[in-house]
Amino acid sequence: MKYAPNQIISGNCMEILKDIPDNTIDLIVTDPPYKVSQTYGGGVDADNLIGIASIMRTLPEMGRVLKRGHFAVICYDNRILPFLFEAVKDSELVYRNQIFLYRRWGQANRWMGWMRCTDPICFFVKGTDKPFYATEVKAKVRHDCFIKKSPEQDDTGHPAQKPLELMKDIIQWCSDENDLVLDPYSGSGTVCKAAKLLNRKYLGIEIQQKYVSQSAERIANAKGTLESYLFQTDGNKATEKAQT
Repeated sequence: MKYAPNQIISGNCMEILKDIPDNTIDLIVTDPPYKVSQTYGGGVDADNLIGIASIMRTLPEMGRVLKRGHFAVICYDNRILPFLFEAVKDSELVYRNQIFLYRRWGQANRWMGWMRCTDPICFFVKGTDKPFYATEVKAKVRHDCFIKKSPEQDDTGHPAQKPLELMKDIIQWCSDENDLVLDPYSGSGTVCKAAKLLNRKYLGIEIQQKYVSQSAERIANAKGTLESYLFQTDGNKATEKAQT
């Protein structure tokens, strides 16, 4: 594979995904753009539509690089779920289930008098055969609603940072140690950090350079067993810097 594991790659995920061979990723966990520029209300603003529409092109590529029987776990937004399910039509991914992130702490927006506190997290499996099942958690049980009741210990300021413990739960349930976890929209690097802490290999892709640098530092400071890297691309040139 062109990109060695344990990197945060700076660039457009649509272009970088094309360089990843078929059936090479053990697990995808990602949080695509869907409301960074959102004006809350009854509709969706034009700028935000440009951001969320990228899932129509990237999701089929995610399905291509994922191993058969393995999971793509996608954090999304209730208001625009049709985008996600329309995009999956052009892939080999099959929808299986949802869990929910319930926020008791943090910003909660109101619509028509209802407090909006939950975000769906959709689980897709590549193919229709029996899906992967992590051997280390067979006897354990988790509820399908994760309660966020306090701020993150390492708050990055990213507008869509997800709870580290939730990402760890998903990764532990949907992969084995030494598996390769991909996050095509890595943002502040929470998925990659969780993968490192759980002794998984990781590959993150992020288009905003400030988050590439920030997430590389977070991962370098994580108390895991895998070495992490800051990987930057500049045209056809690439430099790699170990973070120790």
